Amino acid sequence: MNTPTLNTISVDDFKAAMRKLTASVTLVTTNGNDGKDGLTATAITSLSDTPPSIIVCVNKGSSAHERILNNKTFNVHILNDTQDDLSNCFAGFTGKHGEDKFNEGNWEVNNSNITLKGALVNMECSLQECHDGFTHHIFVGVIKKVQLSSEDKPLLYGEGKYTTTK
Repeated sequence: MNTPTLNTISVDDFKAAMRKLTASVTLVTTNGNDGKDGLTATAITSLSDTPPSIIVCVNKGSSAHERILNNKTFNVHILNDTQDDLSNCFAGFTGKHGEDKFNEGNWEVNNSNITLKGALVNMECSLQECHDGFTHHIFVGVIKKVQLSSEDKPLLYGEGKYTTTK
C-alpha cells in the first residue's frame, strides 16, 4: 500500500503530539523457527474480550518484524517501573541485536512462549491478522496464555522520559 498524498501535519508536529500520550512500556518478543527477537513498544492496545485479543503496531524496519510474521506468534511483556534498562536494550539503545537482547533480564523460554520474570504481565499470543499501516504493520494477536506476576508499578513513557504511577 502506498502512502497517500494528503495535506497533513509535519512529522515534527506529529511527534510532538504523540509525546503527550503517556503509555505503558512493553516488550514484544517472538520465538520460533525463524529465531528469537524482540522490541520495545508503546503502540499496543486491547482489541476484544471475545476472543481475548490485542493490537500491536510494529515498524516494518524492525529486526523483530519479519520474525513475528514468520513465527506467527509473539509475546507481550508489560514492564514494571524498575525495568527501564530492558526497555532501552530492546529499543536498540545498547547496541544489542536479535537474540543478544535476551542476555539482559531474567527469561524463561518454552517453545514459542517467552516469559520475562518480574514483568507485570506476560501474554502469549498467536498472530491472527496483519494489516498495513504505512511504515508499520498492525498485528492482531489472540491471547493464548496470560500470567499476572507482579504487584509493582508499571513503567510508563511520556514526554520523552520514563515515569510511573504515584
